[in-house]
Amino acid sequence: MPITERALRRQQKIAEWESRVEALYQKYPRLGEISRLFAQMSMETVLIALGQGKMGMTLEDLKKAREALQEEKHELFIKYHLPENIDQVWWDCLKCEDRGYLGIGEKCACILQEEKEEHWRLSGLAPEQKEQTFNNFSLKWYEEQERYHHILQQCLEFSEKVCAGEKTENLFLCGNIGTGKTHLCSAIANYVLQAGLDVVYLKIGTMLDLIREYKYNFDKSAVFSPNQLQNLYRVSLLIIDDLGTEVSTDFVREQLFYLFDERINYRLPWVISTNLLPNEIGTMYEDRLSDRILGTSKILKFTGQSIRQLKIMRS
Repeated sequence: MPITERALRRQQKIAEWESRVEALYQKYPRLGEISRLFAQMSMETVLIALGQGKMGMTLEDLKKAREALQEEKHELFIKYHLPENIDQVWWDCLKCEDRGYLGIGEKCACILQEEKEEHWRLSGLAPEQKEQTFNNFSLKWYEEQERYHHILQQCLEFSEKVCAGEKTENLFLCGNIGTGKTHLCSAIANYVLQAGLDVVYLKIGTMLDLIREYKYNFDKSAVFSPNQLQNLYRVSLLIIDDLGTEVSTDFVREQLFYLFDERINYRLPWVISTNLLPNEIGTMYEDRLSDRILGTSKILKFTGQSIRQLKIMRS
């Protein structure tokens, strides 16, 4: 079994500790003697329990001797101005000692956080999008606040179902530019990522370029690996932005059909954001593709003036 990056980091920390302790004991020999005495006393404690003690000491004697050595060690650390943990391994996580697991199958909080950060890194969200959440989605820019409050609730309910692994309709966010579609897509992505699930957020052009690169780059040495291609089909949540801005060719329609069909078969949800209305989707794509896009989705329409323009005017 190959050694994982985490295991290699752990080995490196142990090697650094061994080197640091060796240098410490060379400089301060008495600290090395105390360390060896502690080891001998630990072994003697085990031997006494087995009735095979060799030092002629009782458990109470060993306890007092250890306390005396601990006090001497403490005084030496003060005398030489040494950090308290200089003779310890400097783990990043003291709880699991950088193993990542507390027991068989029980992940430590540190590895769970690493997995979350990795999901965020691979999600495709831009830095600004990572700040867009349900909490900071403002309704004050909309004239129809009640309708947009309902849209907000539907997006939140969708996110909760995805996180819970429940079956849900997909979302089709459509309408005018700058009316909040991207913010809600980002909010959905951040909500699902925070729950520890994986998300891929891509503009349609970028996604098709990646698929095309893999399909036609025969040496398969470039940017898109089979695992990444498979991730589009099997990621917990796929978010496609700007659907309809791509040049519609036979290749594009074929790849989109296969993508949506695969995700339907595996009951995996997606979110689509587009400036096109449902009837325009039906015109642009053949029936079998438009049916998979619209027939499996809840349609949320965005109307009104661009919020970006409103913000500029009010500022």
